[in-house]
Amino acid sequence: MKLLKAARRRLRSLWRLPRRLSNTLTGSQVVLVSVVILILQNILYGIYPCRFNFKRKKFVFSLPLAVYSFAVATLFSAYYGRHLWQAYSEKQLTLRDPVQIYSFMFACAAMLNYVTQWAMVPEILRFQNHLDLFKTMDYFRLTVGTVAPATFLTGLKLFGCPLLLHLTLIMYQKHTHPELSWLKTIHTMFPIYLGNQLNNCFFGGIMVTRNVLIEINRRLREIQVEVNRLQTPLEMMLHKHYYRMRRFCDLADRLDELASKYTVSTSSSMDYLDLTAFSMVTYMAINLTNTTLGIYTQYQAFADFWMLDISYEISRALAHLVFLVIPMADIYVLARVCQQVIDEANESGNLLQRINLQHSDVRFNQVVDALWLEVKTINYQLVPMGLLELDGSLFTIIFSTVSGFLLFLIQNDLTQRFSLK
Repeated sequence: MKLLKAARRRLRSLWRLPRRLSNTLTGSQVVLVSVVILILQNILYGIYPCRFNFKRKKFVFSLPLAVYSFAVATLFSAYYGRHLWQAYSEKQLTLRDPVQIYSFMFACAAMLNYVTQWAMVPEILRFQNHLDLFKTMDYFRLTVGTVAPATFLTGLKLFGCPLLLHLTLIMYQKHTHPELSWLKTIHTMFPIYLGNQLNNCFFGGIMVTRNVLIEINRRLREIQVEVNRLQTPLEMMLHKHYYRMRRFCDLADRLDELASKYTVSTSSSMDYLDLTAFSMVTYMAINLTNTTLGIYTQYQAFADFWMLDISYEISRALAHLVFLVIPMADIYVLARVCQQVIDEANESGNLLQRINLQHSDVRFNQVVDALWLEVKTINYQLVPMGLLELDGSLFTIIFSTVSGFLLFLIQNDLTQRFSLK
C-alpha cells in the first residue's frame, strides 16, 4: 500500500513537471536553446566555421573549425561526387527513380552551399554580432506558451519531416532489398538533411519574427484603444489637459520602443534571408523538379500498367508519394508562415492609421508619423535573390508551373505511345 502511495505521488510530481518548467522558462530561453541546436548542427555539418567567444561575448572565426569544415566538405564532395559520376557513367541514373534524383540534387546543392556560406562568413559574423534578438524577446517578456507553437512547428520541420522520409525509405528498402542494412539509407538521406539545413535555419528565424510582430501589433492595439479613448468628449471633460499630455508622452515613449523593435525584427529577417537566399532558391528549384518528376513517374507507372500490362509496384509508388507530399507540404507551410509575417508587418501600418490624432499631443503625433513612415519605407518583402517572393502565392505559382510542365510531358508521352501502336 505504501508503495502504491509513493508511486502515485511520483506520478503527480511528474505530471506537474511541465507546468513547473513553463513557469520557470521564458520564451527567450526556449529560443536560445533552439538557436544553440541549429548552430551546433551547422558546425557538425561543416557549414559554420565560427564559434562564440565568451570572453569577448561575440561570434568569432575559428581556425580549427575552419579546418574541420574544409575536411567535412572535402569528404562529402569526394564521396557523393564519385557516386554521382559512377551512376552517370554506368547509366544508373533513371528518371523512374525520383528518390535517387532527389538525393543527388540535394548533394549538389549542399556542395554549393559550402562555397556560398564560407564566402559570406564576414557578413554572417557581422549579422550575428549586431543582432539584438534576445534583448527584443526579453523586452516583450514572451512566455513559453507564446513561442511553443512556433517551436513545435520548427521542430517538426527540422526533425519530423526528414525522419518521416527516412522511415519511409527504410521500409521501402526492407520490402525491395531485405538483404541490405538500414544504414544504407543514410547514404540517400544525408544530402537531404544537409541541403535543408540552411532553409530550416531561416524558417526558425521567420517564426521568431512572426511572434515578435504579433506582440508588437498587440501592444499597438492597446495604444490605439487608449489614445482614441482619451480623445472622446467624455474623457476630455473628465481629465485635465496636463493629465492627458502626460499620458500621451508615456504612450509616445512606448511607441518609440515599439518602433525600434519593429525595425530590428523586420530588417533582421530580410538580412538573414539575404544570407540564405542561394540555398532557398536551390531548394525551390529542387522541389519544383522533384514534384514534376515524381508526378510524371506515377503517371508512367500507371500508364504502363494500363496499356502494357506491366506490374504496378504499390510499395514503390507509396514511397515516391511520400517523397512527393512531404516537400510540397514543406513549401506550403513556408509560404503560409511568410504570408502571416507579411500580413503582421503590414498590419502595423494599418493600426497606426486608425489612431485618432485630432486632439493628441504634438510629440505623440510625431512618433506616430515617424513609425508609419518607417513601415512604408521598409516595405517588408521576402524575395530571395530578387527571383521569387515568399508569400501566400508561392505554393500556387509552383503548382501552376508543375501543371504546365506535366501537361507538356504527358502530352508528349501519349503521342509517342499511340504513334508506336
